[in-house]
Amino acid sequence: MNIKHTHITKIGPIELGEGSPIVIQTMTNTNTSDIHATVEQTKRVIEAGAEMVRITVPTLKEVEPLREIINILRAEGIKTPIIADVHYLPEVAEAVAVFVDKVRINPGNFVDKREFKTIELSDSEYQESLEKMAQKAQPFIEICKKHNTAIRVGVNQGSLCDRIVSRYGNTPEAMVHSALEWIDLCERFEFTNLVFSLKSSNVNTMIRATRLLYEMMNHRGFNFPIHLGVTEAADGMEGRVKSAIGIGALLLHQIGNTIRVSLTEDPQNEILFAKKLVQAISLFEVTHYTVQDQTLLITSDQKDKESWWAECGAVAGYFHYDQVFRDVIIQNKNFSKKECTDLANTILQGCRIKLSKTEIIACPSCGRTQYDIQKVLSLVKERFSQYPNLKIGVMGCVVNGPGEMADADIGIIGSANGKMAVYKGTQRISPFLAIDDAFQILENEIKKLNLKQI
Repeated sequence: MNIKHTHITKIGPIELGEGSPIVIQTMTNTNTSDIHATVEQTKRVIEAGAEMVRITVPTLKEVEPLREIINILRAEGIKTPIIADVHYLPEVAEAVAVFVDKVRINPGNFVDKREFKTIELSDSEYQESLEKMAQKAQPFIEICKKHNTAIRVGVNQGSLCDRIVSRYGNTPEAMVHSALEWIDLCERFEFTNLVFSLKSSNVNTMIRATRLLYEMMNHRGFNFPIHLGVTEAADGMEGRVKSAIGIGALLLHQIGNTIRVSLTEDPQNEILFAKKLVQAISLFEVTHYTVQDQTLLITSDQKDKESWWAECGAVAGYFHYDQVFRDVIIQNKNFSKKECTDLANTILQGCRIKLSKTEIIACPSCGRTQYDIQKVLSLVKERFSQYPNLKIGVMGCVVNGPGEMADADIGIIGSANGKMAVYKGTQRISPFLAIDDAFQILENEIKKLNLKQI
């Protein structure tokens, strides 16, 4: 697969595209209205190695705090591009596009919406809906053109709009169609300063969707830069390995220009692991690894544990890209046999080849999160990890929570004042409660499923 042309997208002083190095980014999780806290966290992640930083702008009231945050950073000589994260409100995107380097919008909720309803549209009605979308999006695009502001069209599987899902299903193909609609829309308004991402908590879906978009852009002869990440990867070894598989699979096949490792941890940790992952990818030699009888053998002498996870995850991703293995054997004299086996099982779980424990997805949190999601995630893992056929979601807020965890069996979504509600699929089945009360309902619902435990 040969790239005919890779477009160069400019985000402040950074260029993404052909000939440019991989750019590492993260997102703050402070309240954007807390200017001091957000400035300080932004500076910490930049010091850790972040080359772009994304900050949420939930409503119009966060627009001026974000402007002040950027003014403070620039006054201190910090030129790192700042990205505004916008959902649902085009007027917010229009307001911040005047002064940020890039705006990330989600096409599933920017002008469309997700109510989990089936919409039957004829071809002409579908085209009418696209025209309405174009009219709503045009003012935002024109502002970005005027101010040289880049746009990331961030498609998430969990928040595809009803119009797309009704026609294409909740599939990788649907994600690609959502992106292609925005490519057509932006080309119509002669705007090309774009980045695209297709994210899912399912590594296989993320790889397939991104690969398909890349192929379709390549067929058109115009490749926009691609941002890579496995969304809601959770934390610890599981979150890191899952991210390494998905990001590594694509980067090692020359797809992708910028990455974010999404962890339900402090943002600095995302940067530290992302750097190790990029390093592992730079050292990759396919001849160092073998696949025999559908078993992938990874022999490593890496001493740093996270670098080892990055190497093994990326190697597995490279071979999983074409689905050539069904088992993994890992050898490393610097780690115990149990550690090698645990890593192999985590890779198999991430690839969804062999499920050996509960699959837990959790958003990395941002300024919209108003409860201690890291603590709640830790408690969920401690109490409910023994069900191989169970998928639990731990989401930060109701903005994308119901959609992002729609394929989970059950989960928790947080709200204000440290409260949280229990959801089954997309339906809320409890009021917003204190942690102990919510966990009791969660435990009762899991017991009703009569699942086999390990």
